[in-house]
Amino acid sequence: MVTAIVITSIVLKTLLIVLLADFITGFVHWLEDAYARPEMRFVGGIARENLLHHEKPRDFLKKNWWQSSYDLIAIGLVVLAVSWFAFGEISVWLILLMVLSINGNQIHKWSHQNRMERPALVSKLQDWKILQGVRQHAKHHSGLKNTDYCVITNVMNPMLEKLNFWVGLEWAIWRVTGVVRRQDAI
Repeated sequence: MVTAIVITSIVLKTLLIVLLADFITGFVHWLEDAYARPEMRFVGGIARENLLHHEKPRDFLKKNWWQSSYDLIAIGLVVLAVSWFAFGEISVWLILLMVLSINGNQIHKWSHQNRMERPALVSKLQDWKILQGVRQHAKHHSGLKNTDYCVITNVMNPMLEKLNFWVGLEWAIWRVTGVVRRQDAI
């Protein structure tokens, strides 16, 4: 018989994994926005796509799931393979983390769609504040576009912004390396 402690543990672990996926995808989003430059050899294309996305936020909706997620799938498969070869197993928690992270771009796309364009279940999850909605994500696209990088939930951004996390991280990078945030991104 499953006890209340086991159920509570599963629920809490699931919530933590969702928040971790939100943070990881937000961190990658921040790196792309702040430091990827169009002239960079391997990430120049990503920088150009981000600049276009900030100029025309709905333009990336033209891409299907595969086109906007293939690179995340590759990274997710590498992470799972490393886990398998290093530890001889792949935990359900790592699978959940990879599934959420791989779908980060799709969840991001939903926050740019109107109610008629999204699946009804997604709209409900946004209404219930489980997935990030249009209004919450709009904060990232207003002003300097240097806040609110996490796109999965509505939980991480307020905490990270209250802590000045991204500003502090950029300051630390500047102090240690002398590298400054990409100026055309603000």
